[in-house]
Amino acid sequence: MNIGAIIKLNRINQNLTQEELADGIISISYLSKIENGKIEPNEEVIKLLCLKLGIQINNQLDDGIKEKCQEWFHLLLTSSNTDEIKTKFTEIKELEKTIHDSELQLLIKIHMIRYYLKIGETSEAFKQINHLKDVSGTFNNLQKYYWLKFNGNYYSIIEEENDALQKYTLAEDSVPNLDLPDDEIADIQYSLAVTYSKHRLTSEAQSYANKALDYYRQVYNFSRCAECHIILGICYRRINNHQKAEKNYKLAKQLAESTDNKRLVHLTHLNMGYLYFTKGDNDQAIKHLDFIINEPDVPLIDRLAALTSIIGESYINNDLEEATKRIHQGLSLINSKNKNKYLSFYYEILSHLYLIEQEHEKFENLMINEFIPYLKVQKNYAKLAGFAEMLGNHFEKMHKYKNAATYYKLVNDSYKQIVQI
Repeated sequence: MNIGAIIKLNRINQNLTQEELADGIISISYLSKIENGKIEPNEEVIKLLCLKLGIQINNQLDDGIKEKCQEWFHLLLTSSNTDEIKTKFTEIKELEKTIHDSELQLLIKIHMIRYYLKIGETSEAFKQINHLKDVSGTFNNLQKYYWLKFNGNYYSIIEEENDALQKYTLAEDSVPNLDLPDDEIADIQYSLAVTYSKHRLTSEAQSYANKALDYYRQVYNFSRCAECHIILGICYRRINNHQKAEKNYKLAKQLAESTDNKRLVHLTHLNMGYLYFTKGDNDQAIKHLDFIINEPDVPLIDRLAALTSIIGESYINNDLEEATKRIHQGLSLINSKNKNKYLSFYYEILSHLYLIEQEHEKFENLMINEFIPYLKVQKNYAKLAGFAEMLGNHFEKMHKYKNAATYYKLVNDSYKQIVQI
């Protein structure tokens, strides 16, 4: 029973010190032990502390209330309808006042992290994580699982992929000790597949994507099947199995179109563009990427990803006219209001512009003082390796061999970081 955690959360919410709550009931040190789960107090102490806080603790729970909470938890797992999620949350907040089961109260508070992430309130999710951090050591196995998983969700959204992988792995480690439903297990497997793919750990990404796909096929979840096929397509592209990559992308596209999931349709076009560039079929690649660029309802991040891909490949192929055209297209989409959000794309576009225009000093200053440090902070080792190599090549052409050696070493160090993850 997490009575200590509930007492601590309510005390903090009411801006009471331990001294103020303990006064006339127990010692401060005894209260501290209760709050940290080191002691299970007797019923009389619980009653007096709860009375002072104005709360009730009773683990006898109405089945109807528990069922409504489980419905909300499942909605957070399966639904992308934010209006529906918000409506159900309002209902749960009203019910929460009548819930005296400390275990369920904590589970609701932990699920609020996922709720804020689902509705796009990342800063509120971070506040909730900080709010619960001090009592996380008292969580039971089920609470700990969701705590770790939702922390993983948060870190994934803010692109702290190392932390995301750590949390997801710890969450998965606890699965054998829990009686979780199949859709929950498939979701953690899918989350691991995505995260391993971002780390370019192809074998692991492939394994978890296939595990998740087995379940989603059984329940005819076509959207999630499509997402799994995209991950598998990326994996096969990276190991140069172009035939299987194309097969998976085409399956993903068919499934996405069957459910009218435009986001996934766009994602398949984006990845097919990358694939055809890898195969050397530039015309087909640009055809797929232009589909993304010219669609008005495509998120800006995907349009910029498509443009920077064309810019990079056109520059490598010495098609400077195409590269320049796409550079100006990309710069027209970035302004003072959104530049910080899309800073990586902005730097990528500028770096190619300066190279094409032979603005060597501007290129070096951008790379050394802005882009490379930014990628280091973001821990984006894959891009860091690529652009450190670009800078190394530039210095070598300029006969600045000592500088070139510095950035070639950074390329090797970046690849080591990817392997060590």
